Amino acid sequence: MSNYIFKAILTSLFVWLLYQVVHNPIFLIFFLLALIFFSMYNLSKEKGEHTKYFWISVVLLFCSFIFTSAFWILLLLFLLFQLSSDQKLLNTIRDPFIRKKQYWRDKEFISVQWNELEKNELKLYRNKWIGDDSVGKNIFKWEDHNHQKIMGDTFFDLGNTVLPIKENVLIIRKGFGDTKILVPKDIALSINVNIVLGKLIIEDEFFDLKNETIKWQSDNYDTALRKIKIVCSTIVGEVEVVYL
Repeated sequence: MSNYIFKAILTSLFVWLLYQVVHNPIFLIFFLLALIFFSMYNLSKEKGEHTKYFWISVVLLFCSFIFTSAFWILLLLFLLFQLSSDQKLLNTIRDPFIRKKQYWRDKEFISVQWNELEKNELKLYRNKWIGDDSVGKNIFKWEDHNHQKIMGDTFFDLGNTVLPIKENVLIIRKGFGDTKILVPKDIALSINVNIVLGKLIIEDEFFDLKNETIKWQSDNYDTALRKIKIVCSTIVGEVEVVYL
């Protein structure tokens, strides 16, 4: 199926979806409430409460669509097209249910040297909704991360950076997919992991989790100069922490 035909079909299904929402009073109420909370989200950005309104609008919008037949046909067609054209995405969906071998290899530690300080500036990072991604394939300057996505594998290599002398933070929120984090031996580590269905691996320790939370911390975390706090929430997938 060509992209042009595929987009035309998706557009037609989306119009059908809106038609079903408008002609059902309950769906329409949810849809209008979602628009109201999204407007409140835009108005309250400066007050620090915008995140709450955003997620309420997302839930209401989802409730207005989920019980329509057009939504499920649209979702099914989209997934079939994506799976047929993206082998990595197919593996991402399959692997949490059919346990795969460890395909991410450990790597050598590479020291990092900075020649000069960079000027502080505002930076915008766009998270990928779907697909695999990685941080640390090349040498990079560390900054606290707030990483979120719906589906895909995630790879963090902290061996290609130097953590500042403070408590550094890595937050990961995702729906489906595996996460692997490489941490240098001299870095103290604090982990707070919640998984609905999956596995947590810390060195040689394995934990099969079913809607459970695990907190783990290095013995010297409170006194260490360089340390990192990892907070991870996953619906379905595997979280692995490897010391270099």
